[in-house]
Amino acid sequence: METGDLATVSSPPSVSLDDFVTGLVAGLAAEGIKAVSIQDTDFYAAVEAAFQEFESLIETAGLRLKFWITRNPVYGDSADVREGIARAVQRDLISLDTPTYLNMRLLVGPKDSPSYLEKLPGSD
Repeated sequence: METGDLATVSSPPSVSLDDFVTGLVAGLAAEGIKAVSIQDTDFYAAVEAAFQEFESLIETAGLRLKFWITRNPVYGDSADVREGIARAVQRDLISLDTPTYLNMRLLVGPKDSPSYLEKLPGSD
């Protein structure tokens, strides 16, 4: 391979944790869901299952993952998911009910969800 050929070789688009959470929130909003309880391990198990399904499709979609979601084997929660939620709050996609942060309120509505989804890697 010549040096000039390197410019034509490109890696697949990357999907970040923020992309995944944006897609998750937009998908929930598209279904008309306005709030989700995040107080127990069922939420983390559901997000992990969604990630595993997404992961099984990623290669055929021509994308590359830049993150991983794992759950704590003792507590059943996930630091990765908590980080994604915290960053979604910072990006005004969701809010957390205070004082105990038991519910995640979606700030994205059903009409807005397509605009979020079409901006994600692999949506074209």
